[in-house]
Amino acid sequence: MIIRNSPFRTKIIRISTAVITLILLAGMPQVFAKRVNVDSFLKQMSQATAQIKDFECTLESVYNRKGVSETVIAKVIFKRPDMYSVTYLAPKTYEGTKIVQSEGAGVIVNKDGTWKAYDTLTIQGLEVLNFMLRFVRDNIAQTYVVALNDKVNIEDRVAYTLIAGKRFEPAEEPEVFWIDNIKFLILQAETRNILGEQTLLKLKKATTEIRQDWDSYILTAFDLKGNPRGEITVTQVEKGLYLPTRVNLLTEFGTVDQIIRDVKVNTGVKNEVFIVKEAEEMRAKLKEAESSFSKKKYGNALKAYEYVIKLDPENIKARCNLGLCYWLTGDTEKSIDFLEAVIKDAPKFLPAYNNLGFILADTELDIKRGINLIEVAVNKEPANPVYMDSLGWAYFKLGDFDKAERTIRRALLFDSSFPDNKALVTAYHHLAMVYEAAGKREEAISAIQKALEVEPFDSKLRNELTRLRRN
Repeated sequence: MIIRNSPFRTKIIRISTAVITLILLAGMPQVFAKRVNVDSFLKQMSQATAQIKDFECTLESVYNRKGVSETVIAKVIFKRPDMYSVTYLAPKTYEGTKIVQSEGAGVIVNKDGTWKAYDTLTIQGLEVLNFMLRFVRDNIAQTYVVALNDKVNIEDRVAYTLIAGKRFEPAEEPEVFWIDNIKFLILQAETRNILGEQTLLKLKKATTEIRQDWDSYILTAFDLKGNPRGEITVTQVEKGLYLPTRVNLLTEFGTVDQIIRDVKVNTGVKNEVFIVKEAEEMRAKLKEAESSFSKKKYGNALKAYEYVIKLDPENIKARCNLGLCYWLTGDTEKSIDFLEAVIKDAPKFLPAYNNLGFILADTELDIKRGINLIEVAVNKEPANPVYMDSLGWAYFKLGDFDKAERTIRRALLFDSSFPDNKALVTAYHHLAMVYEAAGKREEAISAIQKALEVEPFDSKLRNELTRLRRN
């Protein structure tokens, strides 16, 4: 089975070694009953941060890698719920480069005006920014699946254990936070987004430097072995706004010392700050391509994907989809060449292995190589039913009906994991063809009937069922 990728997903670009660490947690006194409801807790967290609409600051970082020191200065603009603009002021090699992130997709604009798109905040440092700002939202529950555990006492503060998993990335391990019930400050956390590995952030015991009104406190970072890896000093720089005014960390890249200065709150920054015209044009074309593909207008989808790649040549997922469109419009040779290039440029991008392998097997140009390619994807993601169905179909083309049946039936064990009904129906149809080829007519009829349970108005499936019953 071929697989098409969703829009707004492009190659991750890493251009900066700047580690940006920001915390935004607003303070509003609240009194909780003994039992706290999750929805009530999240609502009060949102209310606590509601007065902060946007802010800007200057972030100065000093890095030391193997004895080589470098100072990086950047202007950071944040607007809730999750829009960012980072403009580098120093050193010269970064000066003028801008990073913009909005609605889960981002753009890097180089000083010469060229740009690249990326789909997550995995650019080194920005993932920490996203981690620290993840609860500054109008509706936290729209983005995270949240569970609330028992309350605990931390440094004479009542805190609730909050477990947050990304709603649209359920495979990722949830993060754990200990949040106090007065100002909703993060007192502890377990995450992979601070040092690039599993990390515990823990409130440091009170010292004379920490004022009793909690205008300032310190988080210590520990690795899994319990080794201290640095500290984050969190300060209320303005009423309701807490930022890490000083950060000292030992990361996988070396040491980093940071300060935040020149903070301005609620400046009324416009949405235009977070828009790059070319990127918006590219996203519009991606939507057009997706829509055309879903309507089986593959020629239109092909033209749209070609335009996307013209704007963003390194968009691996769009390139993979374009290769698929070439095949679906009859240009198998060009499709194969395109997908071969994708695998060469992005050897870890599994959909390209699946799609190229499926095409080679389905067209019978090179069934054995097709099987080998699909096996790369299956071995990396053994619970992916689309890859498993592709492998079963390749075995069918090879004439090994027993392996084909076992493999496709295994794929259907994960029926709820198929990306859409079309993919699930395709797997049932493949299984029916395998059964028919093996002389199992009743089993083939049953497979088609199951497909019709998913798509009852599919005329092609109904015709298949009629044909099988006549035979």
